[in-house]
Amino acid sequence: MKKTTIIALLLSVTALLSGCGHDESDSSSSSAISKKDTAVEVTETETEAITETEASTVPATTEKPTEAVSTTVDPTPADEDYTGFAGYWYINGDPDTASFHITSDGKFTAYYASGYEEAKGYIKRELDTAINNYVYYMYLDSGEVYSKFADDGENEKTDIYICGATGDTDLVHFVKLFGEGGLGDDGRAPDEVFEGKWNCERANLTIENNGEGIFHATIKWGSSASSHVEWDYPLIFDGEKLVCEGTGTKTYVEYADAESEPSKTVEYTNGSAEFRIEGAGIVWDDLSENSGAGMVFKQTTDF
Repeated sequence: MKKTTIIALLLSVTALLSGCGHDESDSSSSSAISKKDTAVEVTETETEAITETEASTVPATTEKPTEAVSTTVDPTPADEDYTGFAGYWYINGDPDTASFHITSDGKFTAYYASGYEEAKGYIKRELDTAINNYVYYMYLDSGEVYSKFADDGENEKTDIYICGATGDTDLVHFVKLFGEGGLGDDGRAPDEVFEGKWNCERANLTIENNGEGIFHATIKWGSSASSHVEWDYPLIFDGEKLVCEGTGTKTYVEYADAESEPSKTVEYTNGSAEFRIEGAGIVWDDLSENSGAGMVFKQTTDF
């Protein structure tokens, strides 16, 4: 085969490969945006021809063929900064709604309004060819697209509109209420944020700050109109959370009538528990019976 013919064949295959486009489409499914790439296939005959040509034209020396230089540009630089996104975000800024937490390295965790974890993943800035602009995709750890929001060029974010369950036309407004440190980002010391009254459904939590890292917590959980269960915890702040190690008390309290003193039945006096800040709420980890599973207490003044 003549050299000019070989060169022409190689040029034609190279042109075919470089002309391959990328087709990206948005799906209106409940949680993800689908993508697909258009693949280019080289026939077996063309592959054999290229292999044969290379074998006949490359001399048997130590000289290496020139390697192809990739022109693909990574749309997300390695030094992408997500510090401006870091914090706790709630729908329309309401702490009683669904939320998500973004860390400074671009990781996110989504929560239902109840406080239960919904999903975890990471954020990546990529070019959306449909609109010819960059957007932030929220990927699940599995690699599936969870949602996305526009890149408006602002590094410091306090509110964003995220693509909802039915596509780009259904946008959900999220407002950042707290920074990376959660409630502690409002200027108070890390231990001071625990103090106050908190509520979760039928359970009321009161935490008192006695100073120098010593706290006291009481939980009253109504079981009927005339009875409730009460947990009493002496606590120590360990630098991140409040901890009770084996000195908690659980008591069943019942009233015979409105005028009588209640009867109290102590169920144990060696309970253990931890209280930690999560977003705009407090999580109660009952280490004795796991009574607080899934509960997130929100601050209140109602009791």
